[in-house]
Amino acid sequence: MSSLADIRRRLTSVKQTRQITGAMETVSVAKMRKATERLEKCRAYTELLGKMMSFAACGENTYRSPFFMRPKDGKRLVIVLSSDKGLCGGFDHDIFRLADTAIDDDTLVMPIGQTAGDRYKSFPNADLSFVNSYNVEHKTAQKISRKLLGSFGNGVSEISVIYSAMYSRTAWKPVKRTLLPVEKPLGSADGATNITLFEPSERAITETLIPMYVSAVVYGALAENAAAEHSARRAAMSAATESADELIAKLSVEYNRARQSNVTEQIIEIIGSTEALNGQGVDNEKNS
Repeated sequence: MSSLADIRRRLTSVKQTRQITGAMETVSVAKMRKATERLEKCRAYTELLGKMMSFAACGENTYRSPFFMRPKDGKRLVIVLSSDKGLCGGFDHDIFRLADTAIDDDTLVMPIGQTAGDRYKSFPNADLSFVNSYNVEHKTAQKISRKLLGSFGNGVSEISVIYSAMYSRTAWKPVKRTLLPVEKPLGSADGATNITLFEPSERAITETLIPMYVSAVVYGALAENAAAEHSARRAAMSAATESADELIAKLSVEYNRARQSNVTEQIIEIIGSTEALNGQGVDNEKNS
């Protein structure tokens, strides 16, 4: 059995850890609520642009944007979003497991987030220019989208993004979404026919929509991933806090038992010493 000092030292350490995990859980709840609200607002905008791009991509129109067609030559570019910090359970591990299935030696990788940057910094085809751009801002999404639009067709034949998508406040899952070329839908979008009328012109509308669409998808991926990260960290800190509470209860019982055993031993020693002294006094009286 451990000594009282060892148990007391460990109990103090666990209580301090519990305070940290409890505080981090509280902070994560606040950040998750804010990120979720932001995500719900941007989803409507992204879905609307997606529908508009579906109308432009489908149908037999005279103008075909180069962003609707896959170049014959070029490499695939995969954007991998991760967290900037740890302590979020298997959040990043799940993303990297999906990314490993989509990345080979010929794939270009653009990591966004410190964790992804650390993983792919030694990758031969890694573009680390946006590692520190893991912040959900429109200007960040626009900066990334401009580079993507400039890369497509210039050595890049396909661009996709891997991130964690939120399905509910407590459920998320890594997904891979093709960004460019704009995929033609399997069917018409919301009843769209093969003939779509454009005003002022198909080319003007399409060329205006594409940068907005790419920027919106990048921003949406950043928002989804951030919300999922805060949700994962909240879950991880909640589990850590519960484990700390269980360990504190276990150590408290062990400490009380050890203290009771120590007190009992001291009482036995006192009783034994008293009896020995009493016996010695009786012998002295007989001798006298």
